[in-house]
Amino acid sequence: MWKRTPVPVFEGGSVRPTPGRVRETIFNWIRQDRKLFNCEVLDLFCGTGILGLEALSRGAKTVSFVDKNSKCLTNIEDLLARLNASERATLINEEVWNWLQHNKVNKYDLIFLDPPFALDNPSIFFHEVKQVMKEKGLVYLENKRSQSISLESGVECWKSANAGIIHYGLYRIL
Repeated sequence: MWKRTPVPVFEGGSVRPTPGRVRETIFNWIRQDRKLFNCEVLDLFCGTGILGLEALSRGAKTVSFVDKNSKCLTNIEDLLARLNASERATLINEEVWNWLQHNKVNKYDLIFLDPPFALDNPSIFFHEVKQVMKEKGLVYLENKRSQSISLESGVECWKSANAGIIHYGLYRIL
């Protein structure tokens, strides 16, 4: 719906938006499993919000954006206002790990998990993410290619690929 809408990115490299070709692949994979229409989506470590915004653009019912960086959330809020989509989004200014540990009420169909590359084992979030996931939900995880992913029981890798230094995959919560 919002094709070619520019999404602001901070200078300095602390936020890495998911590249366009990776986003296209991810959403093609998701489409093979489910329709985004009426999905409730959670975008953790949202940064620019590019993944959650793409989900909204493709018909997601709602997206909750979580990031500890208030500047990122302000940029997303401004963009949502320009796109007349503010009512379909929730912006949460909190550290992701804390938020996951204290918010077990809302359940999501699809979760985008794009933690900082400096994190040694990004798969540690799977346990907490399982608590806020609807049955048979999907989790997108993006990490540095050199990092290993260890899956716990109840999580399976459905599809994965590499693009440059990025490893990305869709994981099914069983």
